[in-house]
Amino acid sequence: MNNAYLFCYSPAMFQFLRARGHRYICVGINERTGGRFWLYAKDDGLKRSLDDYTIVS
Repeated sequence: MNNAYLFCYSPAMFQFLRARGHRYICVGINERTGGRFWLYAKDDGLKRSLDDYTIVS
């Protein structure tokens, strides 16, 4: 499994990352559930934001 990307299925996490200025690569639809996801490339800034999101949520 490649950990270079984050598949974000949470609208709340998406809003959090967007508010922090992170840009997603693309938006997709999960074929099984029909839910939307946002794909992010993991970098140091995104990893820090994910750590902060874990603390906040």
